[in-house]
Amino acid sequence: MQPPKYHWKRRAVQIATLILIVLVPATGLLRIDLTTASFTVLDHPLWWSNIFFVFGLAIIVATAPIITYMTIGTIWCGWACPQNTLSEWANNLTHKLLGKRADVDIDSEGMKIAAAKNKALNWIVLGLSFFAVSLLLGIIPFLFFYPPGEVWSFVTFGSTSKISRFMQQLYFVAVFLIFLDIAVIRYFWCDYICLYRIGQRIFMSSNALHVKYDVTRSGDCAKCNYCAASCITGIDPSHFKTYDSCINCGECIDACNSLHEKTGSHGLLQFGFGEKIRAHTMRDYLVQMISRFNGWVGAIFLLGCLMFVWGIVKAG
Repeated sequence: MQPPKYHWKRRAVQIATLILIVLVPATGLLRIDLTTASFTVLDHPLWWSNIFFVFGLAIIVATAPIITYMTIGTIWCGWACPQNTLSEWANNLTHKLLGKRADVDIDSEGMKIAAAKNKALNWIVLGLSFFAVSLLLGIIPFLFFYPPGEVWSFVTFGSTSKISRFMQQLYFVAVFLIFLDIAVIRYFWCDYICLYRIGQRIFMSSNALHVKYDVTRSGDCAKCNYCAASCITGIDPSHFKTYDSCINCGECIDACNSLHEKTGSHGLLQFGFGEKIRAHTMRDYLVQMISRFNGWVGAIFLLGCLMFVWGIVKAG
């Protein structure tokens, strides 16, 4: 039996993204100093008065998401977004402890708990797991404002910590909000609050990379609902619409492929651009993706990159 085509690759990208988010500030690649109103890039200060750097960074942040909407679609959401990663982990742990159909988040139709697993111990383990992860994640934002040594001193209750009492209180607020997010909010944030997803609904194009159902082979569909059952966002991939909440995770593709593998054929779901069902090689993917690139947005993004680099060079 062939291993899933996308599942473990996606897991690797999710883990790598979380590690990168920690390493960027921890290694001094980027940090924010509120006391001097500056960014620290590679341990060199860049003042907020550096117009080229600040405006270049702002342009990059504003245009980069639009470029992804038009080219790779919602790949960021399904493969790298920390919010989705945490929500998916919370769902998996909930299903393991409270049942495969357990649904306890704020956007659910009601608490659906397996009777055999509705035990105090399972609830305690679930709650403590969420709390432990919240304590850990609450530390990460501090790394963007304080050197790792000071953060470590704060975590170990060291007397040398320079983190103010106000910031310490913010830590506990952050822990509470993260716990709330993991425990009950989860994908509600993605569907109704996330600014990235709101922008995606505005700029998303049917020509961007997305999951497509091969209607020419609909007769081969087993109507097993396996793809819909494996969908993280709870949609039916066989009736996909451009503005559905699909996050391009590829789980439905793996599910369909595993089912049809038994008959020696490939599944009816594939990643594709526009009217094409799938690209045959990585070169095909790149060529098709670039063809969806908006010239004006690309030019503005490039201008932002040039301003950003020039701001760093000028400061040096």
